[in-house]
Amino acid sequence: RTVQIARSLLLQSAGSIPHNGGAHLSASALSSLDLLDIHKTKSSRAVKLIDLYYDSKAKLIQGLLNRLTSPSNTKSGTGAGENDDVSTRSFGSKFNAAAPDTATTAEEILSRIVLILQHDIILFPYQIFVLRKFSCHGNNADTDAVKVIMDSLPEFNVQVLQSKASHFLAAHLPLIRTKVKSVLKSIAGTTASALGQIRQSLYDKTDGVDCMKSLDANGVCTWDEAVAAIIDVRIVTHGTSLSQGTDTPRTAPSSSTSQQSQSSNRFSLWSALFSNTFSSLVHSLLTSAFHSVHTRVVSTLRNSLANAPPLTSILPHEAYRNTLRIATELDAALLKVSDDAHELLVHAEEREESERRLRQSLYVQTCEIMGRLLSELRRMLLITSNSDDVDGPATATKELIVGRLCHLMKFRLTSLATLLDPNSSPAVLASSMSTAAQGSGMAVGGGIGGVIGGKSGMITLLELRSAFDIADDDDDGLISFDEAMEAMSSAFSGTQFHGAAMVRDTLLLHSSSSSTATNASTSASKGATGIGESSSSGNSSPQNVTLSELALLSARGLRHDVSGPESALGTIQRSLDDIVSTCFGKWAKVVLGPQTVGMQTSMLEFVETARSVSEAEWKRRFDLAGNDIDGTKTVGHVSPHVVGYILSVASILNRSVCPSDALPPVPNTKYAVAMGISCDSGGFESIPNMMRTIRWALLVETLTRLSASLEEKTDDESEATLVDIGKFCTPAIIQLLSDVMFIKDMFFRRNCHGFPTEIAKIVDYDDEEEMEISKVEASKVVLEEMVNASSSQLAECTILNMDDTYHEIEETHQMSAMACDLYFSSLLGDDVSATAQSVLTGDGHLAPSQLGASSDSPALSHNPLPSSRRFVLLPIQSERSLNELQLRSKYGMDKKKQAEAREDTTAASA
Repeated sequence: RTVQIARSLLLQSAGSIPHNGGAHLSASALSSLDLLDIHKTKSSRAVKLIDLYYDSKAKLIQGLLNRLTSPSNTKSGTGAGENDDVSTRSFGSKFNAAAPDTATTAEEILSRIVLILQHDIILFPYQIFVLRKFSCHGNNADTDAVKVIMDSLPEFNVQVLQSKASHFLAAHLPLIRTKVKSVLKSIAGTTASALGQIRQSLYDKTDGVDCMKSLDANGVCTWDEAVAAIIDVRIVTHGTSLSQGTDTPRTAPSSSTSQQSQSSNRFSLWSALFSNTFSSLVHSLLTSAFHSVHTRVVSTLRNSLANAPPLTSILPHEAYRNTLRIATELDAALLKVSDDAHELLVHAEEREESERRLRQSLYVQTCEIMGRLLSELRRMLLITSNSDDVDGPATATKELIVGRLCHLMKFRLTSLATLLDPNSSPAVLASSMSTAAQGSGMAVGGGIGGVIGGKSGMITLLELRSAFDIADDDDDGLISFDEAMEAMSSAFSGTQFHGAAMVRDTLLLHSSSSSTATNASTSASKGATGIGESSSSGNSSPQNVTLSELALLSARGLRHDVSGPESALGTIQRSLDDIVSTCFGKWAKVVLGPQTVGMQTSMLEFVETARSVSEAEWKRRFDLAGNDIDGTKTVGHVSPHVVGYILSVASILNRSVCPSDALPPVPNTKYAVAMGISCDSGGFESIPNMMRTIRWALLVETLTRLSASLEEKTDDESEATLVDIGKFCTPAIIQLLSDVMFIKDMFFRRNCHGFPTEIAKIVDYDDEEEMEISKVEASKVVLEEMVNASSSQLAECTILNMDDTYHEIEETHQMSAMACDLYFSSLLGDDVSATAQSVLTGDGHLAPSQLGASSDSPALSHNPLPSSRRFVLLPIQSERSLNELQLRSKYGMDKKKQAEAREDTTAASA
C-alpha cells in the first residue's frame, strides 16, 4: 500500500501543491520506494530512481495530452469552405457553439502542463537530486525533516540527471507543441480574441515577470540556476528545433536575432513550446482566412454574372451598386483578417517581434491573394467556348461587370495601403535583420528572406522577368502553369526558395490539379460553362499567368520596389488597369457591333456607288445641283452613316453611365498617393473616373472602326490597304474627303477628353520593318493618308478651286456639328473653338451668312440649349452620410426656430 501511495504521488503534479510542498512529497515518495525496494543495488539506485521519477512524469504529461483534444464537431482551421462568411467569422472556420468551453479547458490543461515542466521536470529535480534541499510546506527552517529524507536517498550524478532531463524535454516538447497547434487551430475558428487570451495566459505562465518571481521565490534556488544545471540546451534545441524548426511559418523568420542569442544562454519554455507555434498558427490561420476571402469574392462575382440581366436591359446604377458591394466586402474582409490577426499581439513583452512577423506575413499573404484574384479575374475573361456567343451580349455583360469591379478595386481597397506597407516586405525586414546581425557580429538564417552571409537570398523583378521572357516563346505576355513553375525554378535557383513549389502553393494547385495544368489546352478546348459556373466545376479558363501575377505570387522571395509601378501596390494597380482596359475594350466592340455593321455596310455601298456612277448621276442622287447661287453645289452634307454612327456611340455612352460614374474616384491627392496611384500635374482630378474610362473605350473603338472602313483587302494582299479612289468621280472624292476630315476634326480637335495614354498595341509594317504603335496613332495615320490621297486626286482637277472647296467643307462640318452638338457634347465635350463660336451671333442664333441667306433674313433655327439634366433620376437610396447631414441641418433649423419662438414669447410677456 505504501508503494502504491508513493507511485500515485509521483503521478501527480507536484507544482500544483501549495507552499512549494511538491518537492517534499516527491522526495518522500522516492525515499519510500527506495527503502521498500528489495531488489536495489548500490550502483544502480540513483539511476533507477531518476528513471522512475521521469517515467512517472511522462505518464502524467501523456494523460494530459490525451485530454487535450478538440471536439469532434469542431472543424480544423486548415481549410475554408465556399460558404464561410468572412465578414462574421474571424479566420474562415465554421462557428462552434462549444468553443468557449473548449478554449477554457484547453487553457487549463496547457497551464497544468507548463506547471509540470517548470516544477516537476526542472525546478524540483534540481532541488532534490542536486542541491538535496527543499522547502517543507513553506517552512525553510525545517532542515531536520529534509535531512532525514535525503539521508535515505543515494547520491545522484549531475551529468546523468542533466542528460535525462534534457532528453526528456527533447522527446516531449515536440509532442506537446504538435498537440497544442492542432487544438489551437480549432479554438481559433471562433474568434481571434480567444486565441489571444490563451497566448497571453501561456506567456504569463512561462516567461512573464510574475511567473519568474514566483519561480525564484521558493527560498532554495532561482529558476536560472536550475535551468543551467539541469538543461543541456544543445540536446533540447536539437530535438525541438528552436532555431529552425518545422513549425516555422514560411512567411516569417523562425526567430529573431535576440532569440537566437538567448537560446544558447537561457532555456525558455515559451520559445520552446509556444513562440514559433503561435507564429506558425497565425500563418496557417491567415492562409485559411485569405483563401476563404478569395473563394467568397469569386463565388459572389460568379453569382452576380449568372443573375445579371441581358446587355440591353442592364442598368448602369445596378451594375455600379453590385460591383461596389463586392469591392466593399473584399476590403472589409481584408481589414477584418488583419484586425483579427493583430488581436494575437496582446502582450507587450514580445510585441515588437510578433508584430514584425505578422506584418511580414500579412504583406506576403496579401500579395498572394491579390495575385490569385487578379489571375482568376483575367482568366475569367479568357474563357473559350464553341458557342457563337463568344463576342455576344453575354460576353459583353461579363466584361462590363468585371471591368467595373476592377475599376472600383483600384480605389476602394483601402486596406492594401496598410497591408502592403513597403516596410513590412520580406526584403526590407531581412535587410534590417542583416544590419542588426552585423552590428552584433552574428549571422541570421532560416525563414523567409533569411539573411545568409549578409544577403537576403531574394531575387529582383529583373531576374524574374528574364526567366519569364525565356518561357514566353510567343511573346504574348502569358505562360502556362507548367512554364511558370519552370521559370520560377530557374529564377530562384541558388536561393533557399523552391520556385515550383511556390507557384503550386500560392495558386492553390493540389496534386490532382497538376494534370489540369499539363492538359490545359485540352480542357480549354472542351468548352466553357456558363458565366456563373464555378471554376471548380470545369476547367474552361486557360491555365496561364502573367509576369505581374508571378511578381505577386512570389512575394515571399521577391524584392519589390518601395514605391512606383514595380512595387507590390503598383503591380496590383497596373494589373487592374490592364484588366479594366481589356474589359471595356471588348465591351465597346460588342456593344457597338450592330452600329458598326450598319456603318460598314453603308460605307461599302458608298464605295461601290462612287466607282459605278458618273459625276452627273452622283450629283442627282445626292442633291448637289440647283441649291446654290451658281446653280451647283460642290460639297454635300457629311454622310449620314458617319454622323449616325457617332450619334449612336453618344447614345450608348449616355445609357451606359450613372451619376456616380462622373464623380472623382479619389477624394484628394494624398489618398491617391497612398493607394499607389500616380497623379500628373492636374492633381487627383486628372485620374480617370468610370465615365472617362467608358468614354475612352467607346472613342477608341469608334475611331478604329471608322478608320478600318477606309481600308479594304484584296484577294492577293494579306494586309489591308486604303480604298482605291482612282475610279471615283470628283464629287465622290470630295464627299469622301469631307467625311474623313469631319472624323479627324471630331476626334482630334473637338474631342476635349483625349485618349488613354496607354492602350493596346498593334503591329504596323513600314518599309518592311515591324514597329508597334497605338490604335489611335494607327487610325490617325490612316485618316491622314486618306486626306492626302483625296487632296492629291482633287488637285489634278483644273476646274476645281481647292480653297473654296475646303471652305465649303469647313462650313458643312460646322453645320453638322451644330445640329448634333447636344449629343456630341456628351461624347466629345463642348466645342469651344473660335471657328465654332464664329458661326453663332451674339444672341445665340445661326449667322444668316452661314445659311446662304441675306443679312436681314430671320433666323431659321436656334442653337439647342444645353441639357440641364444629363441623367435620368434614379430611385437610388442616398448614402448614409448624406442622410445624416440632412438630419443635422433639419435639427439645427428646428432648434433655431424654437429659440426664436422662445425669444418672441419672452418679449411678448415682458
